[in-house]
Amino acid sequence: MDSAHNDCRNPLDETFDALARTLLEEWHVPGMSVAVIDGDQTFAKGYGIAAFPSEPVTPETLFFTASTTKSFTSAAISLLIDDDEHARATSTQSSAAPQNEPLTWKTRLASLIPGDFVLSDSYATAHATVEDALCHRTGQPDHENSFGPSTTSVAAMVRNMRHLPMTSELREEFMYNNMMYTAVSHALETRTGENIGIFLRDRIWAPLGMTRTYWTLDDAIAAEKSGDAKLARGYAWDAGAERYVAEELPDFPAPSGSGAMISNVLDYAQWLKCMMTRSTPLSAAGYAAVVAPRIVIPVPGNNPFKGPNLYALGWFVDTYRGERIIWHSGGWTGFGSMMAFLPDRQWSFAMMGNTSKTSNYVQMMLYFRLLDQLLGTPEDERVDWNARWKRVVGERREASARARERLYPSVPVKPTPPSLPLDKYSGSYSHPGYGAMDLVVNGEGLVADRTAQEVAMEVKLEHVSGEFWLAFLHVKNRDDRDVQVVRAEFYISADGKAGKFGVEMEPRMGSDKIWFIRGDD
Repeated sequence: MDSAHNDCRNPLDETFDALARTLLEEWHVPGMSVAVIDGDQTFAKGYGIAAFPSEPVTPETLFFTASTTKSFTSAAISLLIDDDEHARATSTQSSAAPQNEPLTWKTRLASLIPGDFVLSDSYATAHATVEDALCHRTGQPDHENSFGPSTTSVAAMVRNMRHLPMTSELREEFMYNNMMYTAVSHALETRTGENIGIFLRDRIWAPLGMTRTYWTLDDAIAAEKSGDAKLARGYAWDAGAERYVAEELPDFPAPSGSGAMISNVLDYAQWLKCMMTRSTPLSAAGYAAVVAPRIVIPVPGNNPFKGPNLYALGWFVDTYRGERIIWHSGGWTGFGSMMAFLPDRQWSFAMMGNTSKTSNYVQMMLYFRLLDQLLGTPEDERVDWNARWKRVVGERREASARARERLYPSVPVKPTPPSLPLDKYSGSYSHPGYGAMDLVVNGEGLVADRTAQEVAMEVKLEHVSGEFWLAFLHVKNRDDRDVQVVRAEFYISADGKAGKFGVEMEPRMGSDKIWFIRGDD
């Protein structure tokens, strides 16, 4: 690592330092690490607090890197494909040929994990390939709110997909889906008989010298206890109390290849150098496969780059001011990360922070400053990302505050009261894919505690009219102004009881609800 301030190429200068510290304070992010790789030089710094009260962030600090893990999962599959091709090429009459069917990007997932990989659509089940899963074109939305508790295994998460509605046809559109990376991880482990974390350690991390990268929280904590590493703690900002609140460290094995890794920016610098230089342990064919665009993203969402926006295998592929940029971000409870490389410039960066969402906002502001500096963007053509994100957040909060009028524009002046007394709606409801929704009376409304799920939340219901309600999806420690508000509804059965409860739990389903069936009668 070269962090010398007198190097003319060092972008992490005093001006950048000042901007980073200002943005961290303004957006309430305790700490962040940054690495910039320019050719054969790496510049890295830490800013702020890794763990209160006073543990500083350094370039060596460990963070959960969330969805940036996906690039490693696709790389692992490329190595397996290479292994398979080599084994078949070297097999002779005197040595038994491999018994498995050839592994390619076109291999059907159902053939790799039969019985486990089942979707709600039989055609998609039979034809979805490894490639389809890795480029998010299976027709299955993310169903993030269905993710189970910490006891959920990789195989169980894959098996749960059969209970989750699809919203598109196979290969019809881009639809980001974390569970598909879990399915690919399960396929890799089934084929190799080896945990994917061990596979990555032996085949990618160790060859690249990524000695401070871990697959499980237990491994990272063990490294911390031995003095080999310091693990950042995740936080959320409590605006009312004006203080940071510690988030529980994520400890959910089911995400697996979609987002399990824990690492630091120096190790990620080694990964980015590998990608920029197309060097081992990936083969030339493997490298070409993982960065080749597979699908157009029609709605950019939070993608800051102008279209066409593309997705490869674990990488977004975009263009900024004529330069190809290959990148991926990541976010999990208490953490946010971002990495990118410009292959034609041999330039890249990695950033890691210890809040969810706001870390990613700050990273975008910082990396555009780096990109604009690198590419010489005129000052009057640079986007003020700080102002833009403030506007986006403000508009979201305004929409949330107007949820009743926005979601139910035709409510009568005098709303119809519910058909039943409030306590008659309380009870145990369940959905085979989303699990339990146990509603209890809470003041003039109802509430369900789902804080044991990976996306820990309370679902709070507020009556609107008749059997129509507002559901406030209160993710743990999230600012009340940022709570997602959706429509909910009860169905009163012929016997006069609340037989089922529907709520808009998956945004890609639009107004279609996930229906939880009552089971306590």
